[in-house]
Amino acid sequence: MRKGLPILLAFLLASTATGARAERIGHADLARLTDTVGEIGRRLTPADARKADAASLMSGRLADIAAKGDWQAPSLDAITGKPTLHTIPVDFMLAQLRLQTGGRFETDTQKAMSDRAAPALFIRGGAIGLAELAALAEAQHPGAIERRGDTYVAHWPIVIWSDAGLVLSEGQHLQLSTGEGAFILNSGLFTIDRASLGSTSEKNADMPEFRPFLATAMTGAVQAREARFSNLGYGESSVTSGLSIVGAALYPAKLRTSFTDSSFAGLKAVSLENTRDISIVGNRFQDMTGPAIALSGVTRSHILGNVVTGTRTAQAIDVQNSTSAVEIAGNIILNNRGSGVFVANNTRDVTIAANLLSGNGRGGVSVVRSTCIDVSGNVILSNAQVGIKIRSSDALSLSGNDLIGNAGAGISILDQQRDTLITVEDNAFSANKSGLFGGSASEVALDANDFAGQSPILLDGEFASYVPQLLSASSAADGAGKAFTIHPNAISTTGQKARPDCKTGS
Repeated sequence: MRKGLPILLAFLLASTATGARAERIGHADLARLTDTVGEIGRRLTPADARKADAASLMSGRLADIAAKGDWQAPSLDAITGKPTLHTIPVDFMLAQLRLQTGGRFETDTQKAMSDRAAPALFIRGGAIGLAELAALAEAQHPGAIERRGDTYVAHWPIVIWSDAGLVLSEGQHLQLSTGEGAFILNSGLFTIDRASLGSTSEKNADMPEFRPFLATAMTGAVQAREARFSNLGYGESSVTSGLSIVGAALYPAKLRTSFTDSSFAGLKAVSLENTRDISIVGNRFQDMTGPAIALSGVTRSHILGNVVTGTRTAQAIDVQNSTSAVEIAGNIILNNRGSGVFVANNTRDVTIAANLLSGNGRGGVSVVRSTCIDVSGNVILSNAQVGIKIRSSDALSLSGNDLIGNAGAGISILDQQRDTLITVEDNAFSANKSGLFGGSASEVALDANDFAGQSPILLDGEFASYVPQLLSASSAADGAGKAFTIHPNAISTTGQKARPDCKTGS
């Protein structure tokens, strides 16, 4: 039998403490909000749609999401010098990248090359435009790149060295040959400005699962503005995921990577590993295998104002493995196979703020084994599992979120170590399966939350016995409401134990 306690007098649970969320949601409001989010999804269906295309629908609870995520697009950098074109053995280049990235650059890509003895085009000494590259290749290595009007088909792999760049300019289209196993390895600067990068449609005879990819390593960077990326990436390695940035401690990137106002369709993933200072702003991610955006060991980066829909096998945004100092804000994350945002494995100092997360196949936000995560001001609506799930994490702040109509609990807190603390403040719970669920929890500090729209179950699992205390705190005689702490499995240590310092990282 469930431990949750049905409450008939839900009006008692609207905390009137300072800062409590005053706007509650009834059945009619929920239906209107659901219809609005559905219309937002329809407006954002086209591959070229951006968040601004749904701005007129984003008022009321959605207004903060519409306003969040604006960003001054960075200017594009330029590589100076006179470029030269050479060839290089592919196996030698791959071996160098494996060595210099500590073995992370593992790939079986050579199996896909129709001519495994063929070299790669090797750019050195400066930046070269796509048309100039094609002309040089035709003169020196006929058949390496084929021009078809504004479309160029690369039949050989392309390597951009650390002192070089390749520029795709407005209206140009570069297709990498799937059948011949083409790809791009970049340790310089790959610039794509109002142009496109994709793959040819045929299957690879030797490796049917192969699809071309752009992999950046060592000192390399990618800068994309109003670009299109399509049908790239294969396999389990992040290197071949479609578009990857793989850093190395001894070879920090010379330039910042940025993706602005661009579209990504049919890629396996955009994978960022052991790198920093990445900006992903105002883009459209659609029909990715997933995760659409994957961060591992990334620092000082921003994911702002993007639209992410329809990942086929995984979460929309995946943040793991000691990633830190990342802001995820103002994004619209709809109808993905996994969670909207998944944070795990010693990640810390991540802000997840003012996002719309709806219709995702698991939860809205999941945080596992991480510290100093701020989840605030999000609208988390009608996800297939929990609104926000916290597991084995400490020093988290969950504040100002609207948790509405999720198939599981609005917030679930599980498997906390002794003496850990989660703060749950100023959130509004409405029409979730239950409001707040606890299992093997330590301490949870509640203040100014609004449960008025939450029925039939307010607190569930280990937290169910605290319903009388919640009622008492929410209906104080002076109308001020009271904060209180749930600590079902331990004597409270609030104020007795040094907390993690989320400002200094200690």
